[in-house]
Amino acid sequence: MTLEGAQGKVIVDGKISNPFVIGRGIRQGDGLSATLFNLVLHKALKNLEQSNMILNRLTQICGYADDILVIARSLPALEAMCAGISREAGREGLVINPDKTKYMRFSVSPS
Repeated sequence: MTLEGAQGKVIVDGKISNPFVIGRGIRQGDGLSATLFNLVLHKALKNLEQSNMILNRLTQICGYADDILVIARSLPALEAMCAGISREAGREGLVINPDKTKYMRFSVSPS
């Protein structure tokens, strides 16, 4: 219903195409968009989540909106969790943007 009567145009080689009907999907910024994304993201991450706090395990996933934070006790644990997230997200049709992926390493002891 949110796309009723919606049309789009694209620019190819500097030329604007004829209008075409958009009959599937959700408009960017639509309130339903965030809800559907969160449902799909939850499905992708539910098999990776563990109970308890980071004190009791090697990794923890924290999420807010479309941002995910992975906390890990070691680089191998972080790499394994990131590979798992990428795999599970891909199964649901989600893609992780490597240009927006950041990591930070810190330690309680100087090294």
